[in-house]
Amino acid sequence: MQLVELGVTNFRSLADVPGIPIHKQTILTGHNDCGKTAMLDAIAFLLGERQIEDSDVSRFASVGRERSALPAIGDDGEPRTVIVEGKFELSEAEVELLDTSSPVSVRRRYVEGQGSRLEWQTSVPERLELRTLPALKVADLRDLATEFDLKLREGQANVKASWYDLLEEHAASAAHVTDWIEAPPQLRNALPQLLYFKGDSADSPEAVVRGILTAKLREYTLLEDTRQKITDLETEFAERLKEDAAILRKLVEERCALDEFSLEPQIQFKPTIDRVPLAASAHGQHPVPLSAAGAGRSRRITLALWEASQQLLSGGTEGAEANVIIVYDEPDTHLDYDHQRRIMEMIKASASTSHSTVIVATHSLNLIDGVDIQDIVHLNSRDGRAYIQSLGASDTDAHTRRFLSNMAASLGFRNSVLLHEKCFVAVEGATEYAALPTLFKLAFGYPIQSAGIALWACGGNDGALNFAKFLKEHKRTVVFMVDADSPRDKQKEFSYDRLLKQGFTKDDCLFIGDPHELEDVFSSDQWADTMNEHWPRKDEKPWASQDIEALRLDGKFSKKLHNLLYEHSTQAPRHKDEMVVAMAQRLRRPSDVPKSLVDVFKDAVKIAATAGPHYWAEED
Repeated sequence: MQLVELGVTNFRSLADVPGIPIHKQTILTGHNDCGKTAMLDAIAFLLGERQIEDSDVSRFASVGRERSALPAIGDDGEPRTVIVEGKFELSEAEVELLDTSSPVSVRRRYVEGQGSRLEWQTSVPERLELRTLPALKVADLRDLATEFDLKLREGQANVKASWYDLLEEHAASAAHVTDWIEAPPQLRNALPQLLYFKGDSADSPEAVVRGILTAKLREYTLLEDTRQKITDLETEFAERLKEDAAILRKLVEERCALDEFSLEPQIQFKPTIDRVPLAASAHGQHPVPLSAAGAGRSRRITLALWEASQQLLSGGTEGAEANVIIVYDEPDTHLDYDHQRRIMEMIKASASTSHSTVIVATHSLNLIDGVDIQDIVHLNSRDGRAYIQSLGASDTDAHTRRFLSNMAASLGFRNSVLLHEKCFVAVEGATEYAALPTLFKLAFGYPIQSAGIALWACGGNDGALNFAKFLKEHKRTVVFMVDADSPRDKQKEFSYDRLLKQGFTKDDCLFIGDPHELEDVFSSDQWADTMNEHWPRKDEKPWASQDIEALRLDGKFSKKLHNLLYEHSTQAPRHKDEMVVAMAQRLRRPSDVPKSLVDVFKDAVKIAATAGPHYWAEED
């Protein structure tokens, strides 16, 4: 089971935070006390690795959505409730084991005074009585069967098993709804293991070792032969406890004058490492327990253990399908930049394995800069309540720029300090500025900012060229991405002479066009499809690729294409600049982006990979 989304209600500052995306590698950012640690602890609660304490319950709700789950302080109404819900992708084996489809929603719900309960959302009979058949006594089963006008078939014995089978068969064909019910044991066992590493001094090397080895120990319990032995032990001890449970049940019924008191012990062996005493010695010295060693040695050993855990957990155990969620809370605490980079490499390696997910809460720019911005979840708070900001697959370039700006402001940095603006690329105008980020994201699967590229519409005017000169003088990398025919046909807006005056050459240009301009790179079939979608003909005939192909023979293709639309469509765009934007939004697959344009993007990515602020010599 791989966690892909999280929702939290009434847990500390996370009063109502749905839809938190969880990627294979997720970086949580935000100012202090915005909910980063709360989110990590909520995951631990969901996976059964921590209990709810009174201090965990939010105290914000007085009106609105949370009111039904969390009364205001001093309200003697309904008990307060904490809910942590996760969406999990399942493997083929897990789909078969749980007899369900992927993804599946699982939640752990804590109700004040009643404890916590693990539930999953699945298809269940609409009638509540049909959902709890195993817990009913034979008389109740018989009465329920009578209510549904069900009778035992000829030859069936009048015993509990017969009535149960009859009602279970009826439940399978009865009306069903999707609802939350208690999770079955096989789902509990399939939940990912959690490794929770803290960056502060409280996370001792002993705790790190215990966490790593416990994860491996539980992984071994998933081996088929080991799992069967544990199941046999659970069954054996459950049988041994039956008589003891019956005595307790009978005594409670007698002493409390109850008609019935249900007491069904459920046995589950969950092995853990109890203690791991550690000692270390330098050359020529006696071993010293780490509890008596200095903080510096313990910190170095903890970092080494984190790195070792990646190797130990990366391969998995053959025959054991175990997912693990590795959580780091401020792992960069008290570490220099070199050690922060080591942690980033360790995190990337851990996240690259098929069965692991890594979640990191951090303020470190080294860690933030080392991931795709789509893998960043930024937490902010308003009046003490946390909310999230993140980028989704459908977000536009404008969304990306707003996200980066808000994150920078929250962390107290200017946007450029986030190090995503490694290479500034000047494009000719608003068309390229709007269309190229969309085409880049479709081709590569991530925003253009993730490649360290910052676009701006240059237009060739002197103000924009002066800005480009300013950036270059301040040791920033600047290139121009322009139509191939610009030096020849746009002398007023763009020429090598104008570039030379600002300190640029032809080598600072990336040329788009096959052969002349951006509009040329798209096929006639693509143009016909876009035109039929956005600008149908007045005579209701469909546009055909032959109509467009004929325009490529000579002259300015984009101008002739716009004239054709203006002549034959009442919905034609007023300006030809709108055509490429519509085309970019119409394409659906990475392969739809023309190869010549992808090649230019690749050149820009290569430039950005080695770009960024450069060292200033003393004489500069």
